[in-house]
Amino acid sequence: MDIFIEHLKPGQKVNGIFALRSKKLLPLRSGAGHYLAVVLGDKTGQVDGRVWEAVYEIHQGCRTGDIVRVQGQVEEYNGKVQINISSMPVCRDTDIDPARFIPMSKLDPDSARDKLYAVTDSLHNRQLRDLLSLILTDDGFLKDFLMAPAAKRNHQATIGGLLEHSLGVAAAAAQISPLYPQIDRDLLVAGALLHDIGKVEEYRIGADIDFTDEGRLLGHIVLGVQLLDKYISRLPDFPEELRIKLLHMIVSHHGQYEWQSPKRPKFLEAAVLHHLDMIDAGVDMFSSAADSRENQDDRWTGWIKGLDRHVFCK
Repeated sequence: MDIFIEHLKPGQKVNGIFALRSKKLLPLRSGAGHYLAVVLGDKTGQVDGRVWEAVYEIHQGCRTGDIVRVQGQVEEYNGKVQINISSMPVCRDTDIDPARFIPMSKLDPDSARDKLYAVTDSLHNRQLRDLLSLILTDDGFLKDFLMAPAAKRNHQATIGGLLEHSLGVAAAAAQISPLYPQIDRDLLVAGALLHDIGKVEEYRIGADIDFTDEGRLLGHIVLGVQLLDKYISRLPDFPEELRIKLLHMIVSHHGQYEWQSPKRPKFLEAAVLHHLDMIDAGVDMFSSAADSRENQDDRWTGWIKGLDRHVFCK
């Protein structure tokens, strides 16, 4: 029976499609031979699996990152479900939807698209409005932007997570600007929407979120600068100072050199953008930590690697 991980119960027979997140050949306690330890995943979570028979054949027939058809039996081990796997061939069906293996953003795609256009229409600066309109009428870019994740693991690591994060930072920018009249509201909001656009080219989605070659070699900051400059070059009357400011906001939004920021923020809107970026990511990380507790009655999460701490829950 085809089933998602969150529904697995001891005693069930499994015949389902999963992403192979990891695999490791380990020695048996007896020292005579090996077993295969795997981690399987889908959009609802991860589960351990063990292969005891035909170990070497199954090990050689698949790679980490493959989509596999798993047959076996669910068991309970140390209080957690685990699949005793009898077969695990690689699926060759190229039409399998990545949304089966990667969670979707909480934002509805249609309403998210409308919010994106509304933010653009709210800009009074004609040059910034023209730039964003140019970018959002590029169908190829828009399709990728609507699907891209904001990260591989830590925050908004979902299909559509990049748009969710970008809209979150832009909404915060619009809300904070009236509190500080010295802020150029349009520059901050536009920078919020554009600060992570390089992630469209940094990540690819399949059975999991992974880096492209360009993402590993250059990173989203460099890719974002290149991408934004390409669009600006198509607007011949775009002011040079505004171009430099937008590029600097991409370059500096990580805030610190040790956080892979080539430059620290050098003007007000760039500094505010860095903090809003951190706030939006932090809200998602703390919220996701609380939501992903195995027992929602627990007042504490387990150790959260991305936050380097336990999280207290209401």
